[in-house]
Amino acid sequence: MGSPPRRAVPPPGVFLADERAVAVSIVLAARMRLSWLGAAGLARVVARGGRLAGLIATGGHFMAAAGATRLGPVSRRFELFSVHRPLPELVAALNRYRPAVLLGYGSVIALLAAEQAAGRLRIDPVLVEPAGESLSAGEHGRIAAAFPDALIRAPYGGTECTFLSDGCAEGWYHVNTDWAVLEPVDAGHRPTPPGEYSHTVLLSNLANRVQPILRYDLGDSVLMRPGPCPCGDLRPALRVQGRAADVLTFPGADGGQVSVAPLALATLADRTPGVEQYQVVQSGPAALQVRLRPAAGADPETVWQAVRDGLTGLLAAQGLAHVTVERAAEPPRQSAGGKYRTVIPLTAGPVPAARP
Repeated sequence: MGSPPRRAVPPPGVFLADERAVAVSIVLAARMRLSWLGAAGLARVVARGGRLAGLIATGGHFMAAAGATRLGPVSRRFELFSVHRPLPELVAALNRYRPAVLLGYGSVIALLAAEQAAGRLRIDPVLVEPAGESLSAGEHGRIAAAFPDALIRAPYGGTECTFLSDGCAEGWYHVNTDWAVLEPVDAGHRPTPPGEYSHTVLLSNLANRVQPILRYDLGDSVLMRPGPCPCGDLRPALRVQGRAADVLTFPGADGGQVSVAPLALATLADRTPGVEQYQVVQSGPAALQVRLRPAAGADPETVWQAVRDGLTGLLAAQGLAHVTVERAAEPPRQSAGGKYRTVIPLTAGPVPAARP
């Protein structure tokens, strides 16, 4: 029985942005948030003190940290909070600051939503913006339930193009086509038609001149909406399924290979009652480990059994009953960039950091 090839760990990318690209990013971000809030929402932000809290990774040169540092002097009401702080400390700091707008990685905001639901976090933001990571419908719902008076909106972008798109009320991302070009393609880099998920997507950043980014392979699987979006925005709309690089490949019982999409694993774990946070890690060619953080008040053993039974059933349905599923001793771990990657494929070295 053959084993799937081990993927080489790519070196970290180094990206430069000139003043023009930074200016475009700042202006489009401001326009995006104003369009989300409207006059009434903006008035509520001002009434709550106008304070913005940015949850960022520190201790490295990450895009979020670099961008937030530039914005710091612009606004006296913008404060940065390290996502590497122990959760109780982060909760206490946010309780003292009481932000009107909360921005940060989606996985960290999901953790804070659980703290808010448990009564330990006591903030009342007008806008919550989970960015940098795709959220499942379950995670989005839990955030919305924890902050019932807040508008929950998310953009889709990356280090290569921070101003790529704006999220809308219908759950779609609208591409800023004046400044960026996004091309969904198959594995051979041929165009993928609207209404179908692509293998990957090619990005061109039209604002950055110091480091031109043309048809850069992002590795994300996206679906372009075939018709107009109900929200009324006429810009092209898309949804993101996940990264092609996160697909797990196992040796099949017949000697071939079987691939499992990360969304299937993530959706199953996400809908299991009592799960606050999880990571599914491919620890060997035919082995999975699950890093699990049960929700407060849930029985850890009951939650683990439900997750294990669900994963083994999913694998068995795809002819992978021989793949072992074990519980890891450690809880979910952050990457160096501060994110919690939910599905981690087998690699040739240490777990790579998620794309900032």
